[in-house]
Amino acid sequence: MPLHQLVAMATDLAANLGIADAQEVKLLTVFLHNEAWRETVAGIPFARRLLLLPQCLRSRKDCPADHDEFGLLCEACGRCPLGALQREATDLGYAVLIAEGSEAAAGMLREGELDAVLGVSCLPALEKSFSRLAAESLPALAIPLLRDGCDDTDVDLVHVRECIRLSGPPTGYPGVTVEQCRAEVSHWFAPASLRARLALEPGPAADIALAWMGGAGKRWRPLLATSVFHALSDDAPSGTCIEAAALATECFHKASLIHDDIEDHDDSRYGEPTLHRQHGIPIALNVGDLLIGAGYRLLACAPTDDARRLRMLAIASDAHIRLCAGQGEELHWRERAETPTLDARLQMFARKTSPAFEVAILLGAVAGGADAATCDALAAFSRALGIAYQIHDDLHDADSAMAADGPALRETHRLAALDALTPLHNVPLKTVLTRLVAKILADPESVPDDPVQPRP
Repeated sequence: MPLHQLVAMATDLAANLGIADAQEVKLLTVFLHNEAWRETVAGIPFARRLLLLPQCLRSRKDCPADHDEFGLLCEACGRCPLGALQREATDLGYAVLIAEGSEAAAGMLREGELDAVLGVSCLPALEKSFSRLAAESLPALAIPLLRDGCDDTDVDLVHVRECIRLSGPPTGYPGVTVEQCRAEVSHWFAPASLRARLALEPGPAADIALAWMGGAGKRWRPLLATSVFHALSDDAPSGTCIEAAALATECFHKASLIHDDIEDHDDSRYGEPTLHRQHGIPIALNVGDLLIGAGYRLLACAPTDDARRLRMLAIASDAHIRLCAGQGEELHWRERAETPTLDARLQMFARKTSPAFEVAILLGAVAGGADAATCDALAAFSRALGIAYQIHDDLHDADSAMAADGPALRETHRLAALDALTPLHNVPLKTVLTRLVAKILADPESVPDDPVQPRP
């Protein structure tokens, strides 16, 4: 749950309870967050949990402990509660860090070693760490200090021990990291695996298609499909249809790049000549068509039930049609002198860019057994993601043009991009963006963190 929602709930609850103190409202926010995650954390094995303790529970003057790159090396001398808490947690199987910051914990999370965090800290530190926990959707319990400060602080030890010992029925939390998903995707695109899975008829077209599929690219769409699958299913990819779905999304994407480069008259892709520059337009078109067919065959033959295969084929074909319609609108506007309105441009983005994300996310969802309501929510998310991605991409292109043309034309390019993405009637927004551009050009260091509220 995002922080602003938690704060709104805590504020409403505080009003009902007659609480006006700002610190107490913050405490209510922490307690609501803990209750939201309590059952999930209780079902995660102790060995998959991290206990984060603050160094400020000790007395700096009397503490004999040394430090390493991860934090305090407690000697359990008995002069503060850190040693006893660390021993109790490690006896249960916890990983324990006594550290001021969360970088070491973040590294353990990225490596997939942990599924939950118990953190003891002051309220300001908990506020700072919340965004990271929310970004990772990480189950966490937060225990605020009774007395803040940087030395010899205090905490409710009974409450800390209750949280450490918290247990319950397994929640089935998957605990699969993005890095693990990326490793799976990378394995599927290894040359031998790719050739065996696509099972293309040997020949020149197949050789070019396999080289193009296995070449450069971030493979965002297969990663999205695999990540959504893992979020919804505890099944391992082996023996399921997620591998076929992930490969199909990249077949569709790589084919669209070939056709898009031809339509846009682009000469390079991934720092190399585009496929039609290497082999000619007829061969490039044929390879693109071949990959589209390969993608549909992967879905039609996916190792799953007929109903799921039919849903995946319907999703892919619908996205294919909408993507071509959106590209057709772009080609139409390109031949006209006028610039499309904001509404027309956003509609174009929703058709030409969003389907590529939507097909990846929904194929992963169907492979993971998502119901219709979940798929509807993910489809709405995908449309927003695609539009945002295309806006970002257009602004990146404008930045590239600025770099190529030099400072004299820099502001012209940037404002042209903003004009294309800003409704003419929305004067306040356009004014803010124009002022922000001027600040970027004059002094990049003066740009505020929140561009919607520029400094005077």
